[in-house]
Amino acid sequence: MTVRPVPAAGDRSPVRAVLLDVDGTLVVGGRAIPGAASTLGRLREGGIQIRLLTNIDSRTPETVCRELAVAGIEVPCEAVFTPVVAALRFLEQHPSERCHLLLTAELAARFAAHDAGTGRADYVLVGDCREVGGYAQLDAAFRRLMDGARLLALQRGRWWQAADGPSLDTGAFVALLEHASGQTARGFGKPSADFFEMALADLGCAPAEVLVVGDDPETDAAGARTVGAPCVLVRTGKFGSRGGVVGEGHPGVAAVIDSIADLPALLEADFGILGR
Repeated sequence: MTVRPVPAAGDRSPVRAVLLDVDGTLVVGGRAIPGAASTLGRLREGGIQIRLLTNIDSRTPETVCRELAVAGIEVPCEAVFTPVVAALRFLEQHPSERCHLLLTAELAARFAAHDAGTGRADYVLVGDCREVGGYAQLDAAFRRLMDGARLLALQRGRWWQAADGPSLDTGAFVALLEHASGQTARGFGKPSADFFEMALADLGCAPAEVLVVGDDPETDAAGARTVGAPCVLVRTGKFGSRGGVVGEGHPGVAAVIDSIADLPALLEADFGILGR
């Protein structure tokens, strides 16, 4: 993995956009974190572009938008970047190739045009496995890989912070299939540099002009580091559940804040923007 240096505070360009995580950063357990909606409003008022860069791989971006709206957080669907967006773009560039799908029913419907069905599969596409992660389904995917299919992963998170505690994430099932097949999966979500660069291209921003904000050092901070963007970690989600302390294992983290509600004050103090 290529890692680009993060500019020191005095060398940073003005922030033109913020790449925000969703679960643990804007919402927890489906409820908005206090101050999340008002922070997004402050960013918009300050002329800061917003993109939600999330590893949610169980639902479509449209569903994520609806859920956020119910929680009181309004964002346009085109501002939501998930691994689903990246994987669809990849598959649209390979229109003749088909996938064996290991996905939720909602996402299987979205990828129906790329479904191999009972025919030959060029890829095995793995996403959220809670509905389909039994032995029979994993074994069927493994056999496809042994028959020549290549392994694709919507994302590779090892675990996620559910409302009732830490839970296995997609990456754990991907690792199982990698170990059994001897393959290394191509990943589409965070911390993939391609995923971050897709959002940067959409924004028309250089890495130094964006700020990545999230709750996961392994996806948010590591992904920001691959493109050379500064990262801010929040303590409201996964990072806070593990103590919320930045050490040598978290290079490139510009700051740690208690919650998204503290982001405007940080931008005013450290970046000279959003001041009242």
